[in-house]
Amino acid sequence: MLVLAIAVVSCLLLYKLKIPTIIGYILTGVCTAYFFEIPLNDMGDLNHIAELGIVFLMFTIGLEFSFKTMASMRQEVLLFGGLQIILTILAFFIVCHYIFGFNASTSIIISSAISLSSTAIVLKYLNENNLSKTLYGKATVGILIFQDLAVIPILLMIKLLSDKGSSVSYLLLTTFISALIVLVLLLLPGKFLAKIILRSSANMKTDEIFVGTVFLIVLGAAYLSHYFGFSLSLGAFLAGMIISNTPYKYQVENVLIYFKDLLLGVFFITIGMQVDIVFLAKYFVLIIIFVILMMLAKAFVVYGLLKFFMGNKISMQTALSLSQIGEFSFAVFLLASQNKILNLSLDGGVLYLFGQEFFESIKPEQIYQFLTIMVIFSMIATPFILEKLESCTNLALKYLSFKKYTARINETELKNVENEHKIIICGYGILGQNICTYLKACDVDYVCIDNKYEKVEKGVKKGDNVIYGDVTHKTLFKNLNVSDCIAVVMALREPETTFKAIKDILSINHHIKIIVSTKFDQLESELKNMGIYSVIHERRELAQTIGKIILQAIEEYKEEHPKVKIENQSNN
Repeated sequence: MLVLAIAVVSCLLLYKLKIPTIIGYILTGVCTAYFFEIPLNDMGDLNHIAELGIVFLMFTIGLEFSFKTMASMRQEVLLFGGLQIILTILAFFIVCHYIFGFNASTSIIISSAISLSSTAIVLKYLNENNLSKTLYGKATVGILIFQDLAVIPILLMIKLLSDKGSSVSYLLLTTFISALIVLVLLLLPGKFLAKIILRSSANMKTDEIFVGTVFLIVLGAAYLSHYFGFSLSLGAFLAGMIISNTPYKYQVENVLIYFKDLLLGVFFITIGMQVDIVFLAKYFVLIIIFVILMMLAKAFVVYGLLKFFMGNKISMQTALSLSQIGEFSFAVFLLASQNKILNLSLDGGVLYLFGQEFFESIKPEQIYQFLTIMVIFSMIATPFILEKLESCTNLALKYLSFKKYTARINETELKNVENEHKIIICGYGILGQNICTYLKACDVDYVCIDNKYEKVEKGVKKGDNVIYGDVTHKTLFKNLNVSDCIAVVMALREPETTFKAIKDILSINHHIKIIVSTKFDQLESELKNMGIYSVIHERRELAQTIGKIILQAIEEYKEEHPKVKIENQSNN
């Protein structure tokens, strides 16, 4: 309870100071470990719970990247991601082994960990600011996805380094077979089972059952992946990609958002709990220097790679976004430390001049603590870099003599690479269906939301873009990027639902055009007072339309029967 209180107070205070809440979580962990004297090596169970935050984050990432999307991003994932991992490991291995003089095993471990970036921080920022589909956002996400996949061979490599007697061919073969089994189990029966289970829970119209079903799918896929020797997050990512092609995508993302953020908070608290304050105070200046040099060097490597494929501005934005060390590096350093292959026995290099005995006397636990704190400080710096990314990018390009490109690229490179839905329709009843048909015929991009699965299934079969979701949840509109939409059409029957949905939409985008169809006089009056773009009273509009048709019929009758008109006039 006290930990929760510290977290809430610190996050509120930092929010007032416009400092990212992630730092509040990390400080909470530092204070908790210090005041309660929690041993640094006694957090195994808590770390497992904290890892669930990454699991749910990777699942929501998978929801945004279907297999079709991944195929279209093969350059960003395979080419950019693969080259980034290879070149970063190579560059830092050269520095660690040939310049500093660290032994080969330690150099490989450090360079591999540095090649990974923070999925939790970077993707959270991109998603919250609707930047994941910009050119630099797409490149960043693609590289992060490949990094998460690269964790598997990196951990396998540590296992090989720690067990000199193990067979490389045997480990590679078993890993390949395990990967094949996981893919077959998740992609073939998993795809159909997930749809059947979600359909059944949606038909029950009970939120608790639907949430439980989503948890079952996420955790089931994660632990299936873990059982065969892979990371929990990989299984969750694949499960998200499976569900991304179903009408439930947005509602699933909607129900998970608070659990994901809460567990991510726990994750960052556990990171802070791993800091030894005495050790930090002793080596603070040295750690800061190494963090700055490391982030600059990593950004330079990524920028140098991407500039051959993309513009200078996009390359620099992506490089700065990925300049930190990621959360999976904790697992890399921890596994290496547990297997006692982290040591500073020197094979030459500049550090050899300061005395080999001094560096060899440094314990593996101290090396692990030093590297862990480096990761934490690079993570703390990341939100500030992302918030000031435009300024940091222009400053970096200025010093690299690319200032002349900034203005030109500013106009072109920040555009979204994919079209967002221009129109959102709430309700797939008879009215909603007719609106969808009309917009589709006019080639207007739209998405329709309904919370009744039978209607959603009918619309999907018909070829309409219909998704399953509850419009009373504000996060659903955030996930649909309502801030970038032109208009929202409310074709709902319930006035309470309509009014709440409109208030939520306006709180996100106050200038959006909302078109409402209603048969209730009171709702019409309230909405007109709110300044809604257009409120259509169904019965009155229908009566007026019928009245106009009646008048038109009278005029036509008079034209067709002029004598009747004359006789009527003479009688009068």
